[in-house]
Amino acid sequence: MLRKRIGFTLVELLIVIAIISLLVTLMAPALGRMREAARSSACQGNLHAIGVGFRLYLERSGDRMPVAAQLPSAEPELPAICEVLEKDVPAPESFRCPADAEEKYFKDEGTSYEYPAFLRGLQVDDSYLGKRWGETMTPVLYDFEPFHNEPDKPGAMNFLFADGHVGSLYLK
Repeated sequence: MLRKRIGFTLVELLIVIAIISLLVTLMAPALGRMREAARSSACQGNLHAIGVGFRLYLERSGDRMPVAAQLPSAEPELPAICEVLEKDVPAPESFRCPADAEEKYFKDEGTSYEYPAFLRGLQVDDSYLGKRWGETMTPVLYDFEPFHNEPDKPGAMNFLFADGHVGSLYLK
């Protein structure tokens, strides 16, 4: 009489475990890249939301660029850009880049994004926005450092440009 076998043998279980561990090993780098791409995308979303608030600020201020610190801890006499835009960007978490992992800048500066000093207080018509580079090439806010990278590869910084579009630039 033949006995009906129920369950798996030890060899079959070991083969299944080996196959699963091999698949996990192959998927780990892809998951890391996907996680970094998600952080970069969330950062770009934050910059876009700030860009909408920035346009609202410009409408209220008669097209005059804000006077704000480039690095708030180095220029305590000037307000941080997040303080200047707080009426127009009501969510303070918009100023935190998800890739600012240790919250290095967000914790100390109140923002993960740098505001260039050369734009302070300029009328939009008189600034670089209209004459030198044009709105599509003038950075308004950008990451303090290249947060967006894979290990052992050059990093990227996300930028908000004066015309409202957001993009990444890779540093070498």
